[in-house]
Amino acid sequence: MMSTQRAVREFGLRPGFDLVDVKKCGLPVFRLTVEAITLRRQNLPTIQEFVLKSLMIEDATAVEIAAMLGLAIRHVEENLTRLLFEQLVTELSDSLSDTKYHITDLGKERLESGQSRPQDETLVFDYDLLLHSPVKLIDAQVEGAKEARQNGTLLLPAASLDPPGLDTLALNTLGQAVRRIGGKEFQKQILGLRRVLRHQMMFRPTTGLLFRNRLTGDLELGLVVDDKLSERHEVEFSRTGGLKKAGFIKGSWSEDAGRIKAFIGDNMWSKIADDQAEAVKSMLRQLTQERIELVEMHERKRRSRDKLKSHQLRTVEDLDRQIATSTTQLDELPLRSVSPSELGFLFKDALEHTESELIVSIDAVEHEGMSRQVVSQLGKLAERATVEIMTNDPIDSIPTGEKGTFEPGVQLWSLANVNRRLTLAERGSELHNLSIVVKDRKLAIIAAGPIVKPAGRRPHFRIQTAYVTTDTDIVALVRQKLRNGVQVAV
Repeated sequence: MMSTQRAVREFGLRPGFDLVDVKKCGLPVFRLTVEAITLRRQNLPTIQEFVLKSLMIEDATAVEIAAMLGLAIRHVEENLTRLLFEQLVTELSDSLSDTKYHITDLGKERLESGQSRPQDETLVFDYDLLLHSPVKLIDAQVEGAKEARQNGTLLLPAASLDPPGLDTLALNTLGQAVRRIGGKEFQKQILGLRRVLRHQMMFRPTTGLLFRNRLTGDLELGLVVDDKLSERHEVEFSRTGGLKKAGFIKGSWSEDAGRIKAFIGDNMWSKIADDQAEAVKSMLRQLTQERIELVEMHERKRRSRDKLKSHQLRTVEDLDRQIATSTTQLDELPLRSVSPSELGFLFKDALEHTESELIVSIDAVEHEGMSRQVVSQLGKLAERATVEIMTNDPIDSIPTGEKGTFEPGVQLWSLANVNRRLTLAERGSELHNLSIVVKDRKLAIIAAGPIVKPAGRRPHFRIQTAYVTTDTDIVALVRQKLRNGVQVAV
C-alpha cells in the first residue's frame, strides 16, 4: 500500500478543490467460499501417453512400439486394446504384414489436453463490494475488521452487507480471482456455482483523500488503490451515498472558516490566494517528479558504457533552483489554506527551526495531540528561544493518571519550572476551537480544531480548515489579538 505522504504528494492536488483531510481507509471486500462444479482435466496413464506419442511419429505395429519404448509386448497390447476401445487409435489391416496402429484425431486431442471430467470443488475468492465484481487479492492486500480498527483504519460502508447472488457472477472470468496456494493461476473451467458456504467481511487498505470544492462546497473522496487513484471506486462510493452516512464526515468548513475570518477580520481575509497557491503547487509537483526522473537518468548514465556517457543531461541543480523559486513564490503568498499533511509539516518545522519566539495557542494539552515527542521538542526549543503555550484552561501540575503514565501537562509544568523561557498561560474562552501558532513574528498558522489530531475511538473524516500566512500585517494582527483577546462570533 502506498504511504499516506506519497499519496498526498502524488494525488493531493485536484483543480478547484482543497484537500481537507487524509485518512487510511478500508474498502469492503467479501471473502466468499462457494461450492462449484469445475471441469477437471485428467492426464492419460503413462504407458498410453507414450504409446500415442510413438504413433505421432509414424504408424507402427505392437512389436515396433514395444521395441521403441523398451516395454514388454503384453503391456503394449493391453494398452492398445484400451486405446482402441476409447477410439484413440485405429487398426490399419494388411494381409501381407502385421496389424499397424494409427492415432486418431481424438487421440491427438486427448494427448494434448488430457481428459476432462466434471467434479465438485470448493473455491475461495474475494468480491469487491463497491465495484460488485470478483477481485484477485493476496493476503497482504486485505485485513480483518478487528485488525483494521486496531490500526485506526476508517472502514468504508458498503451499500449492502448481503453476499452477491451466484447468478450475477460471470463464470468465464471468475477463475482469474480464485485464490490458490502459492498464488498459482486457477486453470480449471468453472461450469457452475451451487451455493455460498461462507462469506467473511474483509477490508482492502487504501488511502482516502477528502476534497472540498472551493466554489460549491461539495465534498469528494478520492481513493488511492494499489498506488493509483481509482476513479471507479470513487464514483461507486459517491453514487451509493457513502459520503452522506451519519458520522462518516464531521465538521463544517463554512463554520470553521467563518470563525477564522471573524478572528482576522474581513480586510485580512480578502488576501486569500488559494487559486494562485494551487498553480504554484501544481508546478512544484511537476518539478519534483521531473527531479526524481532526472536523478534516475543520471544514475543510469553513470552506470552505462562510455559511448552513452557523452549524452548531455540537464543538471539536477537547475531543477533545484526552479523548485526553490517556486517554493519562495508559495511562501510569499499573503494567506492560503493548507492541507492536513502540510499543517503537520508546518507545525513540525516550527518546533525544529524557530529562532527566537514561538507562541502556541490551543484549546487544551491533549495527551494524543501533545505527544511525548512534541513535549520534548518544546523543551529543547526553550533552551534557545522563548516558548509560550496558551490554553483555555490552566495546565494542571498534579498527576491524575496511573504511576508512570505520560501526562503532557505535568511534563510541561515541570519544564516551565526549570526553564524561564518556557511559559504557560491561560487564554480567553473566546478563542475556543482555534489553534494558532506564531513563529518568530514572521509566520502564523490559524486552524479550526487541533493542529495535531488526537486519535478518536472511532475513526472518521474531520474537515480540517487551516490557513498559513507570512504577511507581516496579518502576523502582527494575530500576535496582537493573542495578547489582547478577541471576541470571535460566527
